[in-house]
Amino acid sequence: MTLSSTMLVLELQYWFNYFVINSEINKNQVPIPTTLDEVYLPQKSFIELLFNDSYNDSEYYYYYTEETNKYSWPYVVKTRLNLYPASAKYYTLSDSATTNLFNLQQHDIILLNALLAYRLDSTAVSIITDTTAVGFVSNILYANYNNLNTNLSKLIFLYLDLKINENYSNYNNENLVSEGNLLESVYETYVLDEMFKLVSNRST
Repeated sequence: MTLSSTMLVLELQYWFNYFVINSEINKNQVPIPTTLDEVYLPQKSFIELLFNDSYNDSEYYYYYTEETNKYSWPYVVKTRLNLYPASAKYYTLSDSATTNLFNLQQHDIILLNALLAYRLDSTAVSIITDTTAVGFVSNILYANYNNLNTNLSKLIFLYLDLKINENYSNYNNENLVSEGNLLESVYETYVLDEMFKLVSNRST
């Protein structure tokens, strides 16, 4: 059986590696991806926004373009993807509306906008949960966990609620939010790590 597609997004691999190395929970149970040099990282990636506590760009991009010219691929990309020559696809971040590779939806974008504002000023964002609407206006996030319609938006909400309100009551540790999607699975582990840090600090 051959793979229909093997996709590589370098910044996802980089930040996955960075997170696992620096995490505090279950580190030895999570396989560590190959280390990448920062020189290969694009600027203003929504993936970096998710995982980098020190993200300081004023915007982010989430569209991608497939680089079909294999001769232009960086050596590290060729090394990885030559293992799957028939199915390999290499995607790079784009600042124009090309491929929504991670299928981000409206709620994802709203929560990413709130996360961006939080990254730039952690004291500026507040959350109102007594609402049926989902929106981010004047640094106020109007959202209720149960009304969010994507796993990623729910995970970002959990993270913001934790960091802003020190609240993690919406998280049910018997059922994962992510459903096998790599980005969501890694980000859920990141959110859990932040919860662990908060609980540990409270107990000391």
